[in-house]
Amino acid sequence: MTLLSRRTALVLGLGGVAALPAWAQQPGPVRLRGTITELDGNALGVATRTGQRLVVQLADNTPIAALRRVALSEITTGTAVGVVAEPGADGELRATAITVLPPGMRITELQNAWDTAPNASMNNGPVEAVVDSGGGRDLTLSILGRRVLVRVPADTPLRMPIPAARTDLVPQAQVFINATRGEDGRLSASRILVGKDGVDPVI
Repeated sequence: MTLLSRRTALVLGLGGVAALPAWAQQPGPVRLRGTITELDGNALGVATRTGQRLVVQLADNTPIAALRRVALSEITTGTAVGVVAEPGADGELRATAITVLPPGMRITELQNAWDTAPNASMNNGPVEAVVDSGGGRDLTLSILGRRVLVRVPADTPLRMPIPAARTDLVPQAQVFINATRGEDGRLSASRILVGKDGVDPVI
């Protein structure tokens, strides 16, 4: 795996650690979604979707990635994906957003609760089967030895990570940040997805 691939893999630790909502004050991992207000040295200012103004500390080597749009036809057998999903009316999982890893990259297989909706989940795994359905596709994921069916509507946001840099952390850019809150309450970023060229994080 190249250095670029390793850095991207670090950015894509999708749901690998149970995280608290952004408003939670307990020490531990948190997910932050919002808009950059400023970058002052290693201090990143973020206005969250819930109205908070937070400062997140960066390390010199904090992994940063942007995103590109992906066509549903690019998801084939063997593709590694992270699927945010909610139960549909038929009881099957219905995708609300999908992160598609670059070809050849692996993803940590897991199925965790996600914080975008009360019944949302993050479903990480390789695609075992793809079946066209009315208005979209059905994906079967292999997750920890189980087959998980996910229905993917045609309008589901699909994104693939691409390289980004600290220079992309500009005011008004949308961000999704995996961070850790220390015992002193300070936030430190472990990885950042940043919106660029009109493509914003959707997870």
